[in-house]
Order: sequence, then structure tokens, then C-alpha cells
Amino acid sequence: MISTPSLLRLAEHEALSSVTLCGTVADLGGEKGAKYLSRIRGSFTVTSVNLGIDPKPDIVHDLEIPLPLSDASYDHVLLMNVLEHIFNYRQLLTEAARIVKPGGSVVIAVPYLFPIHPSPHDYWRFSREALEKECAHAGLSIKTLTPLGGGVFAARHLMLDRLLPAPIRFVSHYTLRYVTYWLDSAFSLIARLLGKRYSAAEYPLGYVVVAIRYHGT
Repeated sequence: MISTPSLLRLAEHEALSSVTLCGTVADLGGEKGAKYLSRIRGSFTVTSVNLGIDPKPDIVHDLEIPLPLSDASYDHVLLMNVLEHIFNYRQLLTEAARIVKPGGSVVIAVPYLFPIHPSPHDYWRFSREALEKECAHAGLSIKTLTPLGGGVFAARHLMLDRLLPAPIRFVSHYTLRYVTYWLDSAFSLIARLLGKRYSAAEYPLGYVVVAIRYHGT
């Protein structure tokens, strides 16, 4: 049975399709041939850094400790669904800012309303406000911060979907997924007509952030 991506992964890929990178990219916690790399626009070369040997990274390194990379040595840095798995996440974010060139970007993807998924651990969830403060603390200025997901029905679908056997998930991907999108759109419209305070951003499956390193930091 062919595996199907979650609503979070689909939303991440859609958000990343508006990101353009050029030059050298350090993919911290990434692996060769990761699908999200094909969603990002531009011409760039990737150096992957990962503790696991199975992903066959270019550099084998524990992200819980400082990186063996020089200051301002990359044009961009990726942190794709990795911060939640790192206990010393603040150190890693600061290290990402250190190795990116001034004016370069750090692209971050994190889950929020998403089940616990150890790899090998799962420590944190980051809200919009937390991401804003953590980026500023690391010397990064947020360019875009995109909440992922369509609303309350997408959040419920995501939680239930992980409980389903693979064959049912496959069918759901091509059927119920579209019903979920429709329900979120309809619910949002009804809320507006009734004057109710409601926004899909209040039920984020996760976030994609593009942050720029301050010049001179």
C-alpha cells in the first residue's frame, strides 16, 4: 500500500512552494532526497546534517550540541520538523543563525496541533508568539510566518487519520480529505455570517517560517 501524506505535510509543501532559495543550503536534521526539497524554488546545493546514519547525511552530527560549521558559511538554513525533537532547541536555532550569512534566511517548519511523534524524542510545540520571540532571541527577523491547515475540521481529521489502518488512510486521502476542506470553508463562512469570532489560524496544524538573519549579528 502506498503511504499518503498527512494534511500537515500537504500544507507544509504548499507553503514551501512559495519559498525561493539560491546558493548553499544547510539542511539541519534533513536527509538526502527529502520531498520538501523538491517543493522549494530556486537553484541550490544542500548539505544535510543528521545524527542518524540511515538518512546518509553529508555530516553526521548530534544537533543537541553546537554545529561543526563555520560562521556565515551558508546562504540559507533549513529546520524542517526538527525543533520539536531537540531538547536544546534554542541553542540549535542560535546555531542556525550563526552559520547563515547576514541577509540569508532560516526556513523553519514545526507542527502544532499534531500527535506526539518521537524521533527519537518529542519535546516541544511552538505557537506563533513563541516562534516570533524565539527567532528574535536568535537574531532573526521574521519575513513570513504561515499557519498551516484550514481550521477546526482539518485539526480533527489530522488527529483521527493517524489512528486509521493504511488502506483506510489511502481511501480517506482521496475522499474525506476534500470533505474536510469543504467543511472548514463552510464553517468559516457560517461563522462570519453569524458574527462569530473564528479564524482557521486559531487551529494551526503547524507553521512554516522564513526568517532573515540580521546584518551584523
